[in-house]
Amino acid sequence: MSGRKPRPSGKFWTAGGLRPKDLTYLRSVYADETPERSQPPRLVVLCGLPGTGKSHFARELSSRAPFIWLSSDRTRKLLVARPIYSRREHRRVFAALHVLTRGYLRDGYSVVFDATNLNEGVRAPLYAVAEEAGVDPLIIRFTADPDLVRDRMTERETGAGDASQSDAGWEVYSRMAVADLPVPRPHILVTGPDDMGEALRETLRRTGSATCPAGSG
Repeated sequence: MSGRKPRPSGKFWTAGGLRPKDLTYLRSVYADETPERSQPPRLVVLCGLPGTGKSHFARELSSRAPFIWLSSDRTRKLLVARPIYSRREHRRVFAALHVLTRGYLRDGYSVVFDATNLNEGVRAPLYAVAEEAGVDPLIIRFTADPDLVRDRMTERETGAGDASQSDAGWEVYSRMAVADLPVPRPHILVTGPDDMGEALRETLRRTGSATCPAGSG
């Protein structure tokens, strides 16, 4: 990706907390990473608590097939210099992500939407976007043993593990756990690292995407 672009400024819009230049700015950032168009476009929706492997999966998927990886953690940090995770900030970030997803699908690009998306109420806007675009979303739910999640978060804090874009620690994980509900729609379930490879292959198969390179797991 090219050098850092200046963040947008200005007053909030009343709809969703978007600022006037948010979408222009984000599109300029993601333009550096936009893959070829897909026919038809696909939408993969990731959901699960912090530390369960969503971003690792999104990174692997977008490296193997033409998906735009839209991450709520990254988008928040692109828009907000010092995130405070307020409701208004949350509305702004997700309003931007939903509009971006709609636009990319409309223009023929596939999207992997990487956020916690813990219940049907939160996922409802994505379902609406998918229906509008004539796309059947593929939902992938991530869970993991709490001890593994705690270890991953400790590694993040010490810098010993894979650097993640998420700031979520164990306290955030514990607080959000009560909102993590089963997915009533058909979906792929990933219960830990051992499921990742098969879930990736199944996702590529269901989306008609490129197959994994030899030796990539």
